[in-house]
Amino acid sequence: MAIRLGNKAEGQDFFDRVTEREDIWRFLESNHLLLSGPRRLGKTSLLQRLAEEAEAKQFLPQLVDVEGIDSVEAFISAIDQAFPEKTVSHYLKKVSGLIKNVSKVNVGLPGGFSGGIEIQAKPDTSWAEAASHLQTRLSAVPTMIFIDEFSVFLEKLIDRDINGAVKLLGWIRAWRMSSGLACRFIFSGSISLNSLLDRHGLITYFNDCYDYKLGPFRLTAALEMLKEQAKNENWQGEAQVFEHLCQRTGWLSPFYLNLLLSETLSAARDRELEEGLNNRKLQISDIDDGYHRLLATRSRFSHWYKRLERDLNTQDFAFVRILLAAVAKPDTGLTRKQLSSRLQRVESDPDQRSIRLDSLLLKLEEDGYISLEGQRIQFLSFLLRDYWRRNHG
Repeated sequence: MAIRLGNKAEGQDFFDRVTEREDIWRFLESNHLLLSGPRRLGKTSLLQRLAEEAEAKQFLPQLVDVEGIDSVEAFISAIDQAFPEKTVSHYLKKVSGLIKNVSKVNVGLPGGFSGGIEIQAKPDTSWAEAASHLQTRLSAVPTMIFIDEFSVFLEKLIDRDINGAVKLLGWIRAWRMSSGLACRFIFSGSISLNSLLDRHGLITYFNDCYDYKLGPFRLTAALEMLKEQAKNENWQGEAQVFEHLCQRTGWLSPFYLNLLLSETLSAARDRELEEGLNNRKLQISDIDDGYHRLLATRSRFSHWYKRLERDLNTQDFAFVRILLAAVAKPDTGLTRKQLSSRLQRVESDPDQRSIRLDSLLLKLEEDGYISLEGQRIQFLSFLLRDYWRRNHG
């Protein structure tokens, strides 16, 4: 079975996140949730696994990907279609008896929820009826509404209809804050929702959601995954081989770990062919060869550059190019003072430079480029750092 690179991990391809899932289910007992974290951490894969676990916890789950839409009407329709009336009615018969859709529902529900759902006033919009109908239909039902790529959708909506975006955020927040609510919302996206909301002064529309920040794998989980993935490809390796792969990767994102492992397996295959062997045993040199092969393939990482070029204005893009080139040069990154001095040529005014630096560092951190933890600013991924150093330094 080929190693999944970039696609969501399902079934046996999904590894670990045991404590994270335990935490999330605990928070969802009394909160709605925002699943945040840099790119390439497997947020969508985690949402999929949570959806698979939801039925055992007496929830009706559905993962709704809203990346491809850009209107409020389409957003409401996507959720509505994800929970057909027939499916909802069948579920309610199973857990609490058939319930008719009315503006106030009183019913005992599983999971500690109770009725008394008060439907909020309709928003003054063309989509008010559809929104009210959806809210009435799902409020008293113990559903898990997993909304993936919400930040991507919201960014497009803000660009084309800021007034509609504000009304949508206000309506969803009022829905989430209804007393006795049985449904739960979980939002996620490949760009930072917090950063997007803050940029447009909309952060208060999500201050009722628990912000659960997803981090990289722990070392033990990373080693277990690598060993299992290699075994699935009929390769073996000593513990120090997989430890070396983790060291070379740096940031233990499942994507980067699997990316380097995949190239390592190709390097090991070629080595054994040259040596006339068929031992299927990985060596540390295979990892180093795989690392250099990855860096030689610019297309593997070029989207990180193109994304910034697309998302930033000309002045900020020039600022960020110099910023990242400076951070990539030393293995250990730079202090903020050192970085600020290197940016004088693109922003001479120290106050303006500090403001721009704060704003863009936050974006780069939330989008998975750099880490701001500790005293030094540095790339999260050693692979991305070395690609940047080689091609954009």
